[in-house]
Amino acid sequence: MPADRRGPSAGALPRRLRRLRLPTCRSWTELVARNSEAILLLGLDPLPQSADAARLDAYLDAALAADRLLFGRGRTR
Repeated sequence: MPADRRGPSAGALPRRLRRLRLPTCRSWTELVARNSEAILLLGLDPLPQSADAARLDAYLDAALAADRLLFGRGRTR
């Protein structure tokens, strides 16, 4: 999508609109707490759970090139 049709950049949005709460399990919460934060990638197109490393790499390359990959940081409270 052209830059002028994407709407406001994430930096222009109020902080409360950029937060996303995700369900977690105890082991994930403990891991993030030990490391202070986690980097999250959200692909907007489907990817089978059975995808191997090569398929994941190809997916990430294609999603990034098509602007279909969102990035974020996760922290625990």
